[in-house]
Amino acid sequence: MAQTSLTGSRWLDSVARRLKHLREGLKSPESGRLEEFKARTFLVVKCRWLLLTLVGIYCLVAGSTYYVSRIGLFLSPSQVMFLVVTASTVIAYNLLLHLFYQRIICCFRFINVFQIVLDLLLVTVLVHLSGGASSWFWPVYLIVTIEAAFLIEGKREVWFVGAFGGILYGALLALEHFGFIPNVPMPFVEPGLHQDPHYILLVWLWVSLLNAAAAVIGSYFVSVIERESEATRQSEERLMGFLDTANDLILSFSPEGRLRYVNEAWQQVLGYTAEEAKELSFFGIIHPDSRERCNAELERILAGDVLSPLEATLVAKGGRSIIVEGSLTCGVDGEGSTAVWGICRDITERKQVEEQLYRLAHHDTLTGLPNRILFLDRLQQAKAHANRYRHHVALMFLDLDRFKIINDTLGHPVGDKLLQEVAKRLVDCVREVDTVARIGGDEFTVVLVNIDSVEDVKRVAQKILKSLSVPFMVDSFELYITTSIGIALYPGDDENPDNLVKKADIAMYHAKGEGRNTFKFYVPKMDANADKRLLLETSLRKALDNEEFRVYYQPKVDITTKQITAMEALLRWQHPTLGLVAPSEFIPLAEETGLIVPIGEWVLRAACLQNRKWLEMGLPPMKVAVNLSGYQFQQPNLLDIIRTVLADTGLDPGLLELEITESVIMQNPDFAVAVLAEIRDLGIHISIDDFGTGYSSLAHLKRFSINTLKIDKSFVRDVEINSADAAIATAIIAMGNSLNLKVIAEGVETEGQLTFLSENKCDEVQGFLFSTPMPSEDVADFLRGRTTLVAPVSLNSAP
Repeated sequence: MAQTSLTGSRWLDSVARRLKHLREGLKSPESGRLEEFKARTFLVVKCRWLLLTLVGIYCLVAGSTYYVSRIGLFLSPSQVMFLVVTASTVIAYNLLLHLFYQRIICCFRFINVFQIVLDLLLVTVLVHLSGGASSWFWPVYLIVTIEAAFLIEGKREVWFVGAFGGILYGALLALEHFGFIPNVPMPFVEPGLHQDPHYILLVWLWVSLLNAAAAVIGSYFVSVIERESEATRQSEERLMGFLDTANDLILSFSPEGRLRYVNEAWQQVLGYTAEEAKELSFFGIIHPDSRERCNAELERILAGDVLSPLEATLVAKGGRSIIVEGSLTCGVDGEGSTAVWGICRDITERKQVEEQLYRLAHHDTLTGLPNRILFLDRLQQAKAHANRYRHHVALMFLDLDRFKIINDTLGHPVGDKLLQEVAKRLVDCVREVDTVARIGGDEFTVVLVNIDSVEDVKRVAQKILKSLSVPFMVDSFELYITTSIGIALYPGDDENPDNLVKKADIAMYHAKGEGRNTFKFYVPKMDANADKRLLLETSLRKALDNEEFRVYYQPKVDITTKQITAMEALLRWQHPTLGLVAPSEFIPLAEETGLIVPIGEWVLRAACLQNRKWLEMGLPPMKVAVNLSGYQFQQPNLLDIIRTVLADTGLDPGLLELEITESVIMQNPDFAVAVLAEIRDLGIHISIDDFGTGYSSLAHLKRFSINTLKIDKSFVRDVEINSADAAIATAIIAMGNSLNLKVIAEGVETEGQLTFLSENKCDEVQGFLFSTPMPSEDVADFLRGRTTLVAPVSLNSAP
């Protein structure tokens, strides 16, 4: 893994060094081509310098040895002159190409061809001066041909150069043989060889064939090198495109902090150009709050450790703070120096959203005070702190006296402003280490920490009562408000935070019972005869009058078209002190006390009225599904209630669906058949809820006037992993299809469950995968936000 990272870092550094040149070549193809020609020419020029150096050394060695030998220095003055002129010519134009290539190529675009031809001519001269047919200088033809393979692009042109070299050599030999050019005598060479046609032909063929082979092989190898180079260039261009178009911020820097490379995203986010980044230090753009941590992490990277993702704050141009999350890796570049690569993403907006969501989730939107969630967390912290330092904690539960009158007479806007002013005064009455929270409509809590005596708590309570007794000026209204305060102490009254809240709440109700505008400490006798059941029953009896019930709606979705087929009305109880009470806690109690009948009628009316409002808002017609309890189903006036609600709300019966549990209708099948038939005759859709948990038979199902079977969520939850649940769900779907009934599965939360139900031809689904239950005011936005809204519904005439 470490070796792979090291190799990757080397490659990235190699690419980074050439990114600038690649960009320039992409921006200006002509400029890129010129640079390529220049590089090739310089390579050949350097090879010529090396060759000239070797030839010069060889000539010096040869001349020196000949000078002291029995032969002596055999060169004539004319030979020396020609050799000097030829060598000077090569040196001259090689020097011109080395120093003034840019100017020469602009004036003479065929300079590469010209210099090859010139090389061949000069080589031919040197071959003549060094003995002609017996010259040892002819291999230089091969070197020139290989030069041509590097300098000239076309293969045919290279082959032509090879052939041209052979032609020049053959012409020289012919001219020498027929006496047009005198032979140059050389030591150790038989003069008769110049007159032997057979020898001359063989020599010429040998040189020509080798030259041709050099042309073919050279052009082939150059083409291979070019293909590999082009593949590498394209790979680097793709990498460059990836780096520069990546949304992540990518940079490379030295261990000293000098920035070597930054991509486009980095430049856009931090506001620096690539040129400006070269003048920056990596440590200089790190925010002081993150610098120490980043330095420590960098030291670990350089030591060879593998680190987990790191969060840091960068300072952008202009001083803006940018929060990033990413990782660093260390490697060695092609030059052997250490390089650090970093890739990160800008998470500034995400952090801001997280902070906002955290605040929304933990603070009251009206007053800005901590809400119930944060209040309980602070209470838990206060408890831990008290255990450590052996202090006490006081919990105050406040409820504003007769606040509902202000809301009803002056309106909620005035009431909201009053709550905001109350919150400010409560905060002013306590220390910064204490917590004031709003946990309900007009209910507040105060957590007092580091309490040494009860007298300290009494002083704070009296301070709050005195502060709130001062009139409030809200929208030109002079308002008077008082509060009742219940106080519970930790650890004296209870060690459980929830129980502590409950006991403070009980004490608050005792304060209200004693005339309000006072405070009471919790004592055990306050709840001697009270329990949660009594509290719920008492609260339940007034919940309907106090409008504490809420109806939430969850959509039913066609599994094929993904259209909404209905909205199921779900009852919720917003208890003033216990918060949102689960239906499983109060529905059984409501049934036992008989309160389920008026509550059920209220839900039915509220759902029908809401559906009517949605129609008036211009939303497409859709069914609203309402659950009927067993007690409601047994009521003799059930049909009259349904007709009255439909008439009062003006809702078409075809837009109402009643859901009845399987166990209810199976308690008395004959009675159920009659009632369901009458409901069906009204044009109302009927669904059997929680199907599969009871004991319906196929014979009974055929008798019931129903439209839909609803698979209980207990069978849907594990259909992907439990073969028994999968078999039951499959059987229910098959049964429903055989009876021409719609089948809907509830509790669908995963794509796997949805896929299973779709493959087994379930008609509709319902669950968190599509939507959680939502308040009525959110339904319109939910429907308008969908591309496919509501499935068509056939309407009936009003009853």
